[in-house]
Amino acid sequence: MRFKDLKIGFGVTGSHCTIAEVLPVMKLLKDEGAQVTPILSPAVVNNDTRYGTAAEVLRKIYDITGEKPLLNMVEVEPIGPKKLFDIVVVAPCTGNTLAKLALGVSDSNVLLACKAELRNNRPVVIAISTNDGLSANAKNLGILLNRQNVFF
Repeated sequence: MRFKDLKIGFGVTGSHCTIAEVLPVMKLLKDEGAQVTPILSPAVVNNDTRYGTAAEVLRKIYDITGEKPLLNMVEVEPIGPKKLFDIVVVAPCTGNTLAKLALGVSDSNVLLACKAELRNNRPVVIAISTNDGLSANAKNLGILLNRQNVFF
């Protein structure tokens, strides 16, 4: 079990068209022994899309992880002081989340989890899912490529 006892905070943002592709990765981490705690952005929690309802996504994530997702800033706030995770993964990471992370904005639970992890000198892994990654967001990608403890 490659990830036995690893505590992973798994941030899921509103790239609804790629959430289905991320769920098998979440399952793999869990199957390999990690404790996976979902951290869901408001876009995931509150929006039904042509890719599925928010309730379906929540159910699938719970079925995979067996963990109650962190759904708001109050639930996420203890991550930093209590050093709850060994690593935070953001997958899919929207361009909006990428930009805010690059600029130090932490106005959502996923961003606050990243901020907490980075403040504790722990790794954040970002799986970008944006169709403007090499245009409007290229500068934000560049900023984060130079930031310590941020990996793509």
